[in-house]
Amino acid sequence: MKAKSIVAIALTLAMTGSVLAACGGTKLTDATLAGNTLADFSQGDPGAKVLFASDGWSNGSVFNTVWTGGNLSFSDGEMHLGITEEEKTVWVDGAEKAFSYTSGEARTTYYYGFGDYEVRMKPSDSVGTASTFFVCTGPYDVYDGTPNPWDEIDIEFLGKSPTKVQFNYYANGVGGHEHMYDLGFDASKEFHNYGFRWAEDHITWFVDGEPVYRVDKADVKKGEDFPKTAGRILMNYWCGTKDAEGWMGKFGGADGKTADYQWVKTSAGKVNPPGGDPEAKPDPNPPATGDATDWSKIEAQDLGFANSDPFTVELSADKKSADITYTAAQGASYTNVEMPAPAAAANANTAHFKIKNNGEAEVFLRISLVNNEKDTENAASGYTKNSDVNVSATMDGVTVDTNTANGGSYFTIPAGAEVECVIRFEGVVDRIQLMPDTSKWGDSATHAGNLHVSELKFANGSEAPAPSVPTGDPVALTFNMEEGSGYTVTAADENKSWTLTYQGLGNTYKPVTAECAVLAAGNNVFSVTIKNNKDTEVTVRVDVQGTTWVDTSNGNGSGSGTDCTNQSATNVGGTGLYTDLTWGGTKITLAANEEVTLTIVYDGTAAQGAVKNILIFVDSMGGDANTHDASVTVSKFLFGKN
Repeated sequence: MKAKSIVAIALTLAMTGSVLAACGGTKLTDATLAGNTLADFSQGDPGAKVLFASDGWSNGSVFNTVWTGGNLSFSDGEMHLGITEEEKTVWVDGAEKAFSYTSGEARTTYYYGFGDYEVRMKPSDSVGTASTFFVCTGPYDVYDGTPNPWDEIDIEFLGKSPTKVQFNYYANGVGGHEHMYDLGFDASKEFHNYGFRWAEDHITWFVDGEPVYRVDKADVKKGEDFPKTAGRILMNYWCGTKDAEGWMGKFGGADGKTADYQWVKTSAGKVNPPGGDPEAKPDPNPPATGDATDWSKIEAQDLGFANSDPFTVELSADKKSADITYTAAQGASYTNVEMPAPAAAANANTAHFKIKNNGEAEVFLRISLVNNEKDTENAASGYTKNSDVNVSATMDGVTVDTNTANGGSYFTIPAGAEVECVIRFEGVVDRIQLMPDTSKWGDSATHAGNLHVSELKFANGSEAPAPSVPTGDPVALTFNMEEGSGYTVTAADENKSWTLTYQGLGNTYKPVTAECAVLAAGNNVFSVTIKNNKDTEVTVRVDVQGTTWVDTSNGNGSGSGTDCTNQSATNVGGTGLYTDLTWGGTKITLAANEEVTLTIVYDGTAAQGAVKNILIFVDSMGGDANTHDASVTVSKFLFGKN
């Protein structure tokens, strides 16, 4: 069940101290539940076409647990959901949160609407826990671009009161419909049947085939809705935090007890989840979990890459993988193989690939997620029509270069290696382009290779929170410039503020330099405020420089490389900034008289070595031969750990 519903119930019962009476008066005459078996656990795991284990996320709020697949098991003709004492940290509401326990939840792959639902189960009697069976959907499910309402129908057992069962429903996010029914037996001692009939105009709950409680749409409060949106069938077993103790009781720790299920039945027809029919794959759009998205739970898309000189494409029989071979790919030609983006990309913001280099040489691969309509001009570089929507990327979890100015994410894949590539993007993806060994600037060599591409997947993941600006008093730095570089530097406020003027060509790549080894050691975030003192725009690049220069030329003689340790950067408001991991540095263009604060995450343990200097380039790295007259003030230098 959803976190907010737990909170509402806990507050209601804690405040009133009451237990709602079972339905009395006229005996209900609703017809017996009817339905086909959806899952018979006497046959073991019904497979991913039916249900799957939630894994790697938490509902947060009063849930003191993370769902993990290890807490779902099948034995003795039953499905068991357990709780394990285990420290785990996951993303919840855009932040990392630590939990003391993990527990089990099973979700159906498909969604189900109006119909009969029934389960044979035996809940746990462990105090501080809930054992459940319910149907639920919410705004995290998006259809045709529109989030679902929060609709939910519940059967819930509290371990502290196993002789009672609670019924509840939510419609468009409105709850407050709890009803506690006295069973007359201890549900934790043996299996019984529980269910509900969900019709357009009423919901009736059943125990052992008998109708025991009913709500009618005609009787709901004025202005309230009634559940009507198809949702997943869920079963879970979990423990609560201190905030839930008034409702659930105090949890005494994992005791080996489980919530047990024998079968699930429904008469409702199945509805595809977002992204289309998942067939044997569980969840094409799981709850957002930041960088911790479990790609094993997401459906692989069909590939449609076509032959394009000099590349030959051979698709597998099921179209889930492709071999791309080439013998004469010209460096810096930017030739590519491409395919139309699958429908699953429409409601996503993250793409996933697995790529194996079957060739005998390292491959420099650019992957571009392309939007057909985007048509922008980058005045600094002279390039037009940068149609790529890539924002950032990782290879095997390590950040790699994404060029948001000119396009694409770049992956260097050693011979014989298989890597996992994940790309964050913004906007609509119409086409996917791969450029093996054809996208490195200055490369004049001819390349041969073979790539095996598979597991193209899409998810709607949450962004990791932007690094916070370090706190404390600004520190002093001393900037020096190379003689004849075109710079003049003037200090103020005991070297805590510097005015940097530059008069020179835009392609000298000359910086001013400040030593910072002691300040940077043990930290990984540097913050600086930059003010443009002119009435014309200025482009500033900031390098957090390491001690070692790393060759990134791929052996082609281009001379590319970097000693820059920058990994990512944001400005005020958390907007991501372009950080070049191939050549180095974080770059930003300031409008006339604009002031910004940059927060740069760096890695002083990477190949570039420990941080030794801060380098600032002012209009000297634009690649143009124009003469610039620029002036900026840099101040509020801070180092911190994030």
